[in-house]
Amino acid sequence: MSKFKAEKVRLVRHGSTDFPYKETYDAYLIAADTVALCDFDALGGGRFAFYDTGGLTLKGDGYHLYNEAHPEAFAFEFAKTTAALQKLDGRAIADMSVAQFMRLFFTGGESCV
Repeated sequence: MSKFKAEKVRLVRHGSTDFPYKETYDAYLIAADTVALCDFDALGGGRFAFYDTGGLTLKGDGYHLYNEAHPEAFAFEFAKTTAALQKLDGRAIADMSVAQFMRLFFTGGESCV
């Protein structure tokens, strides 16, 4: 059995019919069924997202993400999460379950603060 090797791939995001756009990113296939995107902007913000390849369309130029077919259920924005963490003290974080801590990242803190 051969081991999986991570590789750089292209991720092409397509907007919805209400808000059409097309963006191309360098992403990484980090598992046989998972594409990871780290998108940072010049102001220090950004997002970290994981996509199941089953919800993406593989074409010759990379993986394609269509908003209607695959919503961003596994993405978080650094600026929102950092702001949420700054509102909590160490005791609140220590008392969180793993699920609560992950929810903090993926909701930008809306469910915790």
